[in-house]
Amino acid sequence: MAISRALFSGVSGLQSHSAMMDVIANNIANVNTFGYKTSRVTFEETFAFLLKGASFAEGGGGGINPIQVGVGTSIGSIDVLHTQGSFESTGFTTDLAIQGEGFFIVSDGKTNLFTRSGAFQFDAVGNLINPNNGASVQGISADAQGNLTVGAAIGNIRLPFGQKSPAKATTSVSFTGNLNAGEKPKGTILRAQPVFAKELSGTTAAGSNSNIQGMLALNTTTGLTTTLEGITANTTTVTVNDGVDRNSDGLIDDKDAFSFTYVAVDTASNFDFNSLQDFVDGINAVFGATGTGTLTAALDNEGVITFTRLDLTNKLTITSTNSNLQRSLESANNESLTDAASTSNEYSHVASSTDLITNLRNSSGTNIGLQIGDIITVDGRLGGTPVLTNNTLTIAVNSDFGSFVEKIRSAFDITTGSVAINSDGQLLISGDGGTVNEMTAVNVSAVDSTGTAVANFNSLYDSTPNNYLEVQSASDVTAAASATIFDSLGQSHVMTLNFKKDAKVDNRWSFSLSMAEPASPSGGKTGVISFKTDGSIASFVFDGAATSFQFEPKTVALNPVSILVDVGTVGRFNGITQLGTDTTLVSNDQDGFGLGELSNVSIDGEGRIQGQFTNGRNLLLAQISIAVFNNPGGLQRVGDNSFQQTANSGVPIIGAAGTAIKTTIIPGALEQSNVDLAQEFTRMIVAQRGFQASARIITVGDQFLTEVVNLKS
Repeated sequence: MAISRALFSGVSGLQSHSAMMDVIANNIANVNTFGYKTSRVTFEETFAFLLKGASFAEGGGGGINPIQVGVGTSIGSIDVLHTQGSFESTGFTTDLAIQGEGFFIVSDGKTNLFTRSGAFQFDAVGNLINPNNGASVQGISADAQGNLTVGAAIGNIRLPFGQKSPAKATTSVSFTGNLNAGEKPKGTILRAQPVFAKELSGTTAAGSNSNIQGMLALNTTTGLTTTLEGITANTTTVTVNDGVDRNSDGLIDDKDAFSFTYVAVDTASNFDFNSLQDFVDGINAVFGATGTGTLTAALDNEGVITFTRLDLTNKLTITSTNSNLQRSLESANNESLTDAASTSNEYSHVASSTDLITNLRNSSGTNIGLQIGDIITVDGRLGGTPVLTNNTLTIAVNSDFGSFVEKIRSAFDITTGSVAINSDGQLLISGDGGTVNEMTAVNVSAVDSTGTAVANFNSLYDSTPNNYLEVQSASDVTAAASATIFDSLGQSHVMTLNFKKDAKVDNRWSFSLSMAEPASPSGGKTGVISFKTDGSIASFVFDGAATSFQFEPKTVALNPVSILVDVGTVGRFNGITQLGTDTTLVSNDQDGFGLGELSNVSIDGEGRIQGQFTNGRNLLLAQISIAVFNNPGGLQRVGDNSFQQTANSGVPIIGAAGTAIKTTIIPGALEQSNVDLAQEFTRMIVAQRGFQASARIITVGDQFLTEVVNLKS
């Protein structure tokens, strides 16, 4: 009867909402299940009982709709919602989460299953598994060289624990950094004893008209020397009193004398002087034939002033406000009434390059003894090599100190340094920079025409200790960087690239390569690197047309080992540069390595499992495969957070994350359940009310049946 249909409709409502409650309860129970995907229930109306069919409009009347009575509801579908869940970071290497579509593939040995739960671990033999059920994660394994075979079938991922990374001999070493452009190699600087020269008469010839400041005065009687120091321009004076009573006061005193003043630059005044010749000329102008006619003076070519009195009545007295100058002149003071002439000390000026070498004197005022025809020989070592060429000088009539200086320069091949005589008359030899130009065992000596040594000269410039004071020792500007390289057996060796700046050629450095023992270089050991003016490399060239460096490892490994040395690209700044900053030279890469054992693994966003070996090498071991489906909702749950392929899911499309499958694998994280508790509790209320209402239908239907039964009574 019709009333019973309502009862069965209520029963269907109870059944459907009970199933809905089952789904909600399962969702809530799996709210913390990693990789779980929430489900939802959809209802559908069951068969509707037709009371009257529909009719077509006729005779101007309208059509009539069908009259039906529904008989309840049923479960239309229970759908799995494959929406993205949030991520929980775990820091555990083999915990993996998928961002985007797709599933991990696991195998129980018979069937491939699919899961979003990536809580994987390695088992005792190296299989990557789901520890819940032991199913193996599927992917593609790499070969021993870390290469994946294109199109290879997927299989169990098994890490080869105990795998070794074979050694590889180094073939290339790269260097980078900077060589300081501002540093300069230092050369040997030697300073000899001071040398003086005869002060000659006249005002124009070399060796004459010298400033008296710093002159050496020798008293040939006592052998004592005096250096004319402390003489002050416009202050130091020399007073000459020739013993003539010019004031007619019966006294010979300062009123009868004339004073002459030292000036820095001689003037037209007869009472000013700068040189001895100026002083002599002033005396002759004041006391001589054009003056008082009582005294004359003459400077000879030995540097001696002779004073001659024309009136012998009284003595000649010469004094000075400078004690050194007075000491050199007071030997000319003359009290004799019979000897008209008297002489000063023997003057020598600080030697200069224009003084004749035969006129030179030592610091005692003694002539160094060189004569025309004597032979000077320059001996010594340049960078450890004896000086043998262009090292002799035969003294000629016009040989001056400068020609001697030039001979030393040419003998030691000095180009960037210098040989000069300083203001103190000292020979200063400044060698070219670097130890390759280091000057040692310097010995300059002379012999006369009979082969006899010229003692006075030799005592100045031979190799006697203290004849040459080393003001500066030679040193190089160097830099070095070392690299650890490997032979074919993986045995390590230390190679060092050494640089030395060229002292004579700008922007150029020589280089050499060395090996720590027991290995030894066998080829391509030296060369030259040059730089452009902007600091970039201009060239890097091995000596002897070599193109690489070779060394003998002195082991049973392949011999020799050939190494390509990479210092950067010509004209660029990607390697070694020469700029005005500190030297910073390092080896930044080499392609060899020793034997290594697998020590650790890591997984990247494309599911590639990289092995880290103890030799520092990284090697691809495997790649995890990902499966996607045209209809993931068609997959069937099989427990353990896994799904199984069905006819309606379609076949899996298998590939690698980040390639054809636009998915990213996040290592060290797990995907959380996508269950929304707020939504599930709301659905729970809806299910409860639906169940309650369906139960009320049955209650009311029962009351209807009761009334029908009661009609009989």
